[in-house]
Amino acid sequence: MRELTLGDIRKQHRVKQEVVAMALSVTASGVSKLESKRIQDVPLHRAAAYLQAVGGQLSVQVTLPGGNIMQVGNND
Repeated sequence: MRELTLGDIRKQHRVKQEVVAMALSVTASGVSKLESKRIQDVPLHRAAAYLQAVGGQLSVQVTLPGGNIMQVGNND
């Protein structure tokens, strides 16, 4: 089974690379390079900005030693 990529998400939501590029202040070529990586290989801050550009949101749940759970991500 193929892994879902940022490009797959962008295409599913019919957002053009140029729109993402403007939101991230990079070129369409830069977006293409980002989309060629596995999601887990993209820095969290960059993945969060990318997903926000296509109308999504990234949040991360962290479980600390002792069982405390902390939510990290965009709270916009």
